Amino acid sequence: MPASGSPYPGGPASGSPYPGGPISGPPTGSAYGPFHGGDPFGERQEGWTDTPYGFSTPPGRRIEPSPPPARNRLVIGILAGLVAGLLLFGTGGYFVGRATAPNEPKAQQPSLGSFEQNQLTLNRATFAGTALTPIAEGFLPYLTSCTRPRANTGEKARVRCSLDGMSAIFVEYDSVADRDRARAKADTGDAPELTPGVARATEGTTPSGRITGNYLEYAYRLTESGTTRTVSGVWWDDARTPVAGYLLAYWKEGLGEKWEPMRDLWSRYA
Repeated sequence: MPASGSPYPGGPASGSPYPGGPISGPPTGSAYGPFHGGDPFGERQEGWTDTPYGFSTPPGRRIEPSPPPARNRLVIGILAGLVAGLLLFGTGGYFVGRATAPNEPKAQQPSLGSFEQNQLTLNRATFAGTALTPIAEGFLPYLTSCTRPRANTGEKARVRCSLDGMSAIFVEYDSVADRDRARAKADTGDAPELTPGVARATEGTTPSGRITGNYLEYAYRLTESGTTRTVSGVWWDDARTPVAGYLLAYWKEGLGEKWEPMRDLWSRYA
């Protein structure tokens, strides 16, 4: 998860100074007894008493115990029995155990559920014909409602999706220069005042290692239907190709005025 000084924005509605379109609304909700031992027979028979050794003696005629054997002979007999048992079962028991033990299960590789597999198929079709698949690869199973809106000036292709209450937008630009201009336009410098805790812009590799480029956290004010709200965004791009992706969410309603939720989501899939 990027933090302050982390290695690695886009924009809102059509006609605004930021690349993007209307963002998704705030999320309506959050994301994706012991057994007790007892008497093994279920009950105890009346009249039984426990000895200090854990056995039970049944009621009936009392049997007089035999005189105890000499202590030294008893100790020697116990030790001899233990040694014999270890020699017998320490080797034979090992091989028997190896022969009868079940095979250890192999580590299970994480797999996608039916929903994620279906989204992966659908979204690959939406991204087909663009250069955006590499930068969006980790997101594809989790994106919903992906569309291909009309590209803006300086863009070849644009894909807009929803991701856990946020907007996820991926743009292929006409050139690296066009992409860099869009990033500079988004970086207005208002984020420290609008969204405290914003990380500085840096260059580096995404957590997956798939993409190396620029990372930017930014913010701006957006007025919709007479209501003005703060929008926060995370932008990342590929230094080698003219592509970029960005997440957008309302700072208060969508993120609770914290950067961590957006950083966490980005770090999972980028």
